[in-house]
Amino acid sequence: MRRLGRRRWAAALLGAILTSGASAAGNPGAATAAAARRTANLVLVTLDGVRVQEVFGGMDERIAGSRGKWSGIYDPERARRLYWRDGAGARRAALWPYFWGTLAPQGVVLGDAGRGSRATLRNPHGFSAPGYMELLTGSFRPEVTTNDAQRYPHPTVLQAIRDGLKLRPQDVAVFSTWDALGLFASSEPDAVFVNAGYARVPAPLSNPVLDALGDYQEHVMALWEGYRTDMPTFHLALEYLKAHRPRVLYLALGETDDWAHARRYDRLLDCLRLDDDYLKILWETLQSLPEYRDRTTLIVTTDHGRGRTPKDWVDHGEGIRGSEEIWIAIVGPDTPDVGLASGTPEVHQADVAATMLDLLGLPRSALPGETGPPIQFP
Repeated sequence: MRRLGRRRWAAALLGAILTSGASAAGNPGAATAAAARRTANLVLVTLDGVRVQEVFGGMDERIAGSRGKWSGIYDPERARRLYWRDGAGARRAALWPYFWGTLAPQGVVLGDAGRGSRATLRNPHGFSAPGYMELLTGSFRPEVTTNDAQRYPHPTVLQAIRDGLKLRPQDVAVFSTWDALGLFASSEPDAVFVNAGYARVPAPLSNPVLDALGDYQEHVMALWEGYRTDMPTFHLALEYLKAHRPRVLYLALGETDDWAHARRYDRLLDCLRLDDDYLKILWETLQSLPEYRDRTTLIVTTDHGRGRTPKDWVDHGEGIRGSEEIWIAIVGPDTPDVGLASGTPEVHQADVAATMLDLLGLPRSALPGETGPPIQFP
C-alpha cells in the first residue's frame, strides 16, 4: 500500500483540501484521481455524541475532578487508574489504544482545534437527527428540527452509491442501535438494507449466528427504553459483513450518548473503551478478508458534540457551546498517513457524503442538491 511520508503530509493534505471543490464530473484532473482510487469498499461508523475533548484528550480532568454531582463517577479511584495519564496524548491512548496506536497512523484524524484543525456542523441544532441527515445527504436540511422517527424526501449518499455502482440493496447495509436512523438512511423504503432498533435480519439473508443474535438482543437491557444496546448492533453488523460482503457498511452506535445523558462519566469512558475494541475487531476482520484487505476505507465520526463544562457536558443542542464541534477520522488505501492533523482548513460534517462518493470514484453530482465538498487525498 502506497503511503505518503510524514515529511510530505502537510503540503499534501492542505493542497488536497483546498482543491476539494473539484468533482470528477467537471475536472479532468479530478477524474484521473478518481480513476486511480484503490478504495472499493466503504465502512462508515458513527459514535453518537462523542466529544472532541475525549477523542483528543482522553479523560477530562475538569469533569472527573469535579464534585460527584457533575461527573456521576461511582468509583473515582478505578476511573483514574484506568484512564488518567499525564499528558493528553497518553490519556487518549489509554482510552483508545487501538485507534491511536494502529488506525490513526494509517490515516488522518481531523477536528483537534488546539492543533488548528476544526471539524464542525453546518446545521445549527446540535442534536442527532439534523446531524445524521447532514452527514448522509451532504447538506444542512432546515426542515429536520426534531428527533422524530420519520423518513425524509432527500436521497442519501447510501442511495447514490447504490445507484452509481449499480448495487443491490443488500450490498449497502445499515446497522443502527437507534431505530429512527433506519428511516433517515434512505428517502424510500428498502432502498438499502437496514437493521435498526430491535429488528431481526430477514430469513433470506439470515444464518444461525444472525438468528441467535436476533434472539439475544431481546435479553440485553438497554439504559433507555426504545432501542437496543450497541453489543447486538455491532455483532449483527460484523456477522452480516462476513456472510454477505457488502460494498458499503454503515454502523451507527449510540450508547455513548446514553451514558452522557445519564451523567455517568465513568460509564461513558468505559463505553468509549469498548468502542475501541469494536473498531479493532472490525478493522482486523476487514483485513482478514480478501475482498476488503487494502481495498477498504473506514470513516469514523459523530453526529454532534456536547457541552464543554462539568455542568453541561451531558447536554447538547442550540445554545450549548461545543455542540457544533465534531471530529472525523479517515483510514484507507487512498488516505495519507498523517495521523493527528494540524494546521488544516476547516471541514464540515456535510463534507463526509461527497468524500464517500469521491473515494468510490463517483462524482459529487451523484447526490442531488448542494453537497459539501469532498476531502480528497492524493
